[in-house]
Amino acid sequence: MRKVIIALLIVIVFLMGGWLIWHNSESAADFLHPTTKYAIWAFIIGALVTISLPMGAMAGLAFKPGSRMTAIFTAFGAGALLAALSVELIAPTVSEIVGQSESPTHMAHDKQHALLTMGALLIGCIAGGFLFYTLDELINSKGGFIRKVGSTISHLTHKKNHVAIEAKEISHAQKEGAEEHGGAPMAIWLGLLIDGIPESFVIGAGFLAILSAKLAVGGTPGFSEVLPYTLIAGLFLSNFPESLSASLGMKKSGMSTGKIMMMWMSLVLIIALGSLAGYYIGASIPHTIEIGIEGLAAGAMLTMIAQTMIPEAVHLGGSKAVGLSTLIGYLSAVAFKLFE
Repeated sequence: MRKVIIALLIVIVFLMGGWLIWHNSESAADFLHPTTKYAIWAFIIGALVTISLPMGAMAGLAFKPGSRMTAIFTAFGAGALLAALSVELIAPTVSEIVGQSESPTHMAHDKQHALLTMGALLIGCIAGGFLFYTLDELINSKGGFIRKVGSTISHLTHKKNHVAIEAKEISHAQKEGAEEHGGAPMAIWLGLLIDGIPESFVIGAGFLAILSAKLAVGGTPGFSEVLPYTLIAGLFLSNFPESLSASLGMKKSGMSTGKIMMMWMSLVLIIALGSLAGYYIGASIPHTIEIGIEGLAAGAMLTMIAQTMIPEAVHLGGSKAVGLSTLIGYLSAVAFKLFE
């Protein structure tokens, strides 16, 4: 319990530091070059979104919620993440494509660009799905499947070639995997990383899209004006239950509280740096390639939802609770669109 309290204090200090940076970011960054200032903002947004990872881990380790409550949280997070993908990634691109294809000038160039953009989005989504599936299977084979129930279900389904997985099988597989792979800390961390990398780029690219739109109409936007609220809400709300559930699984497999918290805190830093990279990459590549990369991230995240989050929630809480919780999570994230 002492380790849990210490870790909680670290999270609180990090949150307070983030709030102070956020509160003073506009005035303190006035002397910076605009590109540097906006890059700092991208980093801050990435950190704020992912701080829910250690918060969720702390909640799981401290309160140890039951299976049904964990399922409700997980389904809620899956719905929120689906909202972030559909509203902030897919919908804007599709709207842009429709606008180009129905251009009032009826120019062939507009229609050709629309087809190219749609192709980049579809290819990116398919590639992202296959990439996540391949990396997830590779990491699971090294013991990374013990990081959360959803990954264990996916591993057992692939290994035994059947869908019906019993609770005893999951618990046994996690303990057996921990013993066989020595706890597999690196595989677990890499598994968590491949879940987080797509969202890091999406955060940076989403921030860049709003920033570009604000700059296009003139003036200098403030920090609160360039926040992709729906995307932030969706990722924040999905990260919390994901880390909550995963931390419970890692603790049951014998991993120490300190090691679990270090994993999550390191992911906060890495995803924040990934948001920074997403901002810079999005600003320096052609628009069509950017759409393709966003599709890659969206495909990977959607595959992760369908392959791990939803099966885990259904297994733990049943389909009825999962369906309603997913709906509530989706609508909760969409509601944040009102702030934009």
